[in-house]
Amino acid sequence: MRLSMISARSLHRILGLIVGIQLIIWTLTGLAFNLIDDQLLDANSMRAKPGNQAQNSVRLLQPTVTLAEITNQLTSNNAEQLSLQRVELATLLERPVYRLRTSAGTLAFWGDTGEAVNLNNEQLIRLARQSYLGEARLSSPIVDKEAAQRYGGNPAFYRFDIQDEHDTQIFIDGQSGQVKGHENQGSRFKQLLFMLHFIDYFPNNGVSFNHLATQLIAFAALLLGLSGTWVLMRKLAAGDYFSWQTSKSTEKGERQLTLLSPDGEPLESLILAPGNLLDNLNHDRTRVPSQCGGGGQCGMCRVRFLEQAPQATVEEQARLKQEHLAQGIRLSCQHNCHQGNIALTSRAQLRFWQKAQSDAEQAVIPAKASS
Repeated sequence: MRLSMISARSLHRILGLIVGIQLIIWTLTGLAFNLIDDQLLDANSMRAKPGNQAQNSVRLLQPTVTLAEITNQLTSNNAEQLSLQRVELATLLERPVYRLRTSAGTLAFWGDTGEAVNLNNEQLIRLARQSYLGEARLSSPIVDKEAAQRYGGNPAFYRFDIQDEHDTQIFIDGQSGQVKGHENQGSRFKQLLFMLHFIDYFPNNGVSFNHLATQLIAFAALLLGLSGTWVLMRKLAAGDYFSWQTSKSTEKGERQLTLLSPDGEPLESLILAPGNLLDNLNHDRTRVPSQCGGGGQCGMCRVRFLEQAPQATVEEQARLKQEHLAQGIRLSCQHNCHQGNIALTSRAQLRFWQKAQSDAEQAVIPAKASS
């Protein structure tokens, strides 16, 4: 039970950091999509669109090989039965071509010879130049297996690097004769924004939004809410937010707390108000230092109860030794205001109190002089 309660607070902070960072990323990328001009992120800014002449040539070029001959050849060359999903008659480099979409991918066959399409370097360069607007220097075709997986192409998949102001890249499937896509600096930045915005941190997720990364962030957000509720319930049970019991006692008369030095010498008396003990000690000036803001994590706000020490909390059991607990030492941030005598626990705390007292007295003298 002790370990589970300790981890609840730490888990809540870690989850808050993770979910908070992702929320910031989601917000910033959403703003980027709205503020950046779409043309700056367009992958096809330098891609040529087919004109009327190319469309007419598709109608004029008729294949000399029938589709039945192509399908028979495809069946005889493949031991596994391929499921034919779609057939398209097109024109590729001024030649008729059949494109067959099968269960294994898209294959192409020349309509005038029946041979499978497997473009050579010269044909690939011609196809790349046809798809590009303007004049630019093309690199030699580069086999790109990673891009083949990304675009769903055949093993003979090529990339051309263009030396232009956009750093354009052209991707061509050498076995289907298709220009699969153009990419440039803007489109690559757009893909990065999409990845961050949709939490698409793992490769090969496809177009699904319900993948592992989103599931992990959603689960983290759920745990964040549950751990926060658990910490809140513990705070409420400790009376940190509603001190109605203290208010009832206060109605009967003012309650006072006497703060003593580590040696038991009285330092000052304080009138208690609803709230935890650390807030009462520091209500007008800082008498007892704390770095965690009262979360029970730093252990700096320890005091010694001289009468009826309250039961130690989980944070105190984790940060204080058993011998200290037996002496009545507790963390003042973990308990409600306590009437009676409470002592500081160290010389360092006493020096801190003395400095705070001296600063307070020096601040009073100029005020009296001005009045």
